[in-house]
Amino acid sequence: MINRIIKYSLDNRQLVVFISLLLIVGGVYTATKIEIDVFPDLTAPTVAILTDAHGMAAEEVEKLISFPIESAMNGATDVRRVRSSSTFGMSIVWVEFDWGTDIYKARQIVSEKISIIGTHLPEDVEIPVLAPQTSIMGEIMLISVTSDSLSMFELRTIAERQIKQQL
Repeated sequence: MINRIIKYSLDNRQLVVFISLLLIVGGVYTATKIEIDVFPDLTAPTVAILTDAHGMAAEEVEKLISFPIESAMNGATDVRRVRSSSTFGMSIVWVEFDWGTDIYKARQIVSEKISIIGTHLPEDVEIPVLAPQTSIMGEIMLISVTSDSLSMFELRTIAERQIKQQL
């Protein structure tokens, strides 16, 4: 089979050169017309939900806040994946939508679900809020403050009054 292709190409050199030139011209034309994105968006449309739960342990945050929010978001339109991170006093839930979903439509869907789930959360928990619209270029940083000599209350006071203000 390959021998026949090679023999045909050698017998019809002018045709092979002509087709090669057509392919080169077509490639150059396509390369000059293609749009190039310097920083392409590498993630599907994602909406982040932040919930502040003062004084709750990570296990409580997961059980009472993150899990109910995740459950509510799993049934939403065009949702591809839901993941969360629960830490001391904070729940972050990322709702990832199908490729091509309009980010404003996705945020509207999440907002509607949050208004429903907000009434089922514990009373001392703040209402969940949507994080600003960002891409993979900007991420939320979680910081841990530890000490061998200070109490948890003193660490919390330092974190809220000094570190938080400077950040």
